[in-house]
Amino acid sequence: MSYVISIGEMLIDFIPERRMDTVEGSDTCYHPHPGGAPANVAVAIARLGGASRFIGQLSEDTFGHMLAQVLRDNYVDTRYIRTTDQGPTALALVTLQADGQRAFTFYRQHTADVLLEVSDVEWHAWQDAVVCHAGSVSLSTEPCRSATLAAMDYTRQVGSIVSFDVNVRPAFWPSDEALQETLAEVIERTDILKFSSEEAHFLDASGHAPLQPIERDRLNALGDALLEKGPRLVMITLGPQGALLMTQKHRVEVKAVPVRAIDTTGAGDAFMGAALYALIQQGCDSPAALSQITESDLSRVGSFASKVAALCCTRLGGIASLPFLAEVNSFQVE
Repeated sequence: MSYVISIGEMLIDFIPERRMDTVEGSDTCYHPHPGGAPANVAVAIARLGGASRFIGQLSEDTFGHMLAQVLRDNYVDTRYIRTTDQGPTALALVTLQADGQRAFTFYRQHTADVLLEVSDVEWHAWQDAVVCHAGSVSLSTEPCRSATLAAMDYTRQVGSIVSFDVNVRPAFWPSDEALQETLAEVIERTDILKFSSEEAHFLDASGHAPLQPIERDRLNALGDALLEKGPRLVMITLGPQGALLMTQKHRVEVKAVPVRAIDTTGAGDAFMGAALYALIQQGCDSPAALSQITESDLSRVGSFASKVAALCCTRLGGIASLPFLAEVNSFQVE
């Protein structure tokens, strides 16, 4: 099997049953939903039929046991997960807006995921892995920062693909400058780089004002600049405007699938997981193979990922909203 390793945080999203800006929202209840970007990606791949493995540290509290069971129930390989009684499970309070967009308030001080150390990572987990995927959250504090960077470096050492989602959460960083310095350090280690148009200014060294989603010329220029720094594939999600996928040879734009979004939690992770799954299905199992992907295959990857992300937006939650392959195949685009 060709596994995709997802390394990083897994947490509980507390999501309200209705928007808070409505009359009914004044007495709404919050419900726990398993989430965390790398874990979402791991389950997204597994539900599509791919071989998926999660590496991280979970708490031995009640939520931690629940998270581990969710991964097992979704056929994610959990053999290399570590557990600890030294920290609780990280929590995120989610606020929903009218268009399904969300805001987060995090409770992540000395939580189990943060405590993952380099010595906790079992390197033989890479023996059958073709991709290692990570995000910026686990780079925001030690010791999980060092563990994540070590995993990325080892992935490069063994010749597999490093995948990275910018996934900015400003609350975790002392300043934008600290985040930008870390991203610059990570980009040179990365083969597949994904970010949203709203996150683009964290990667833009031009000093210009933050990008707007419709500024295609600047996004294209930024993608070209990033491709010169190491990545073989850059994916820029544009929300309802679709997505841009770029390699040194090709550039494609895919349209978003029109749906009535009720919660966008996990949509970016659904896109990421679907893209990794589709790339492996098309034989992109090494950095060199990424460089040789055809324009038509790149377009198919983007269109498939957009469809999976759109389905995710029609449901509440992170992991709970991720579709199975049969659902994707039967989904009719209006």
